[in-house]
Amino acid sequence: MAHRHPQRRRPPQRHRRGDGRGSRNHGYGVGRLIGDALHSQPAHCQGPTPDRPLAGSGARTGSEPVRTCVGCRNRAEACGLLRVVVVDGVLTPDPRRRLPGRGAWLHLDPECLDRAERRSAFPRALRVQGPLDVAAVRFHLQAHGARETPALDTPGSKVDPS
Repeated sequence: MAHRHPQRRRPPQRHRRGDGRGSRNHGYGVGRLIGDALHSQPAHCQGPTPDRPLAGSGARTGSEPVRTCVGCRNRAEACGLLRVVVVDGVLTPDPRRRLPGRGAWLHLDPECLDRAERRSAFPRALRVQGPLDVAAVRFHLQAHGARETPALDTPGSKVDPS
């Protein structure tokens, strides 16, 4: 069977000792030999791999990044999530995704915010110590159409509207 990446395949390097006997580990360590052979050029510089399926055959096209909501832990496209960052110990919504620092992602759903609060997900995701004030994020969710309770006219709702 042919090697998957023939351009990367190199013969094993043999280091010669002074007495003519071959030695694989001549003061470098195994990691050095393997690292030189496998990481000679960054992967992004080598172009597409012909063995993999190309876009359009059911693979994701890569047009929108995928992020994980810290509340429900479901993956979604970043356009459907709100980025939040810590500014002076306060959790701050970043709808334009421009504020500096480490960000966490959250669905525009108050239930996801409540779950993230209960699980202490924000301090862990943002790598900060202590609890964070989420009032600004809660206000942002309320101001931008997120509902606290489902509407009564929702199809399949078991609540009697009368």
